[in-house]
Amino acid sequence: MTKPLDGKTALVTGGGGPAMGSAHCLALAAKGAHVIVQDMREDHAAAVVTDIHAHGGSAEPMAGDITELDPFLVSLNEVISSTGGIDILVNHAGISGLSTPLADIDQDFFDRMMNVHVKGSFFITQAVVPEMKAKGYGKIINIASEFCLYGSPLASHYTAAKSALLGLTKSWARELASFGIRVNAVAPSLMESELTRASVGGALLKDQGKAAPFGRLAVPDDIAGVVAFLAGPESDFISGQTISPNGGNTIVGI
Repeated sequence: MTKPLDGKTALVTGGGGPAMGSAHCLALAAKGAHVIVQDMREDHAAAVVTDIHAHGGSAEPMAGDITELDPFLVSLNEVISSTGGIDILVNHAGISGLSTPLADIDQDFFDRMMNVHVKGSFFITQAVVPEMKAKGYGKIINIASEFCLYGSPLASHYTAAKSALLGLTKSWARELASFGIRVNAVAPSLMESELTRASVGGALLKDQGKAAPFGRLAVPDDIAGVVAFLAGPESDFISGQTISPNGGNTIVGI
């Protein structure tokens, strides 16, 4: 039986992450995509690839630090050449900046936040788009944050970087539409994961979960399902949009 992403190659940056990154990779592989699992931690990427293979999927690892752009782009171009091009790009790689007040954000931390989320995503996208244009097809999914919708009192640099991704999403969607390339963003709410727990503490996560409309926080599969939807043919008429899987925590609209 064919799957909706059979014959497609997906690149997930930060795909070795134990929470969302690996969930994105597994969800795309389950729909038939060959997944390039990129991560600066080679062992993490390899572990996700092994998991995908164990579930009957297709994947390969790609090691590299997206903040070291010159060598990273050399490696990326080799992957593009060997695979025939990236059909689906998930700009997921990121770092945490939660629980950091304005007064404690120095220039190095600010620059790293922008380099990972904005500069890295920008130039990786720039590298994969030519092959997408040539094929007349592409899906680009930027992972933002629910904080972009209402702000955060203790993560202004993180919120600014993620908000920049929303601007890129809208601009790229308009620029690339005539080439058959769809660009969307996913803005998850606070999620139950080891990284989030280490950033904000277990007590805050527990309180936030109790206060949420569904009585719990998001888990990685809640987010990965939206990513898989945007990567698939069901979303072919959707572009330039931000979808926030937040369990009704933030409700906006007309």
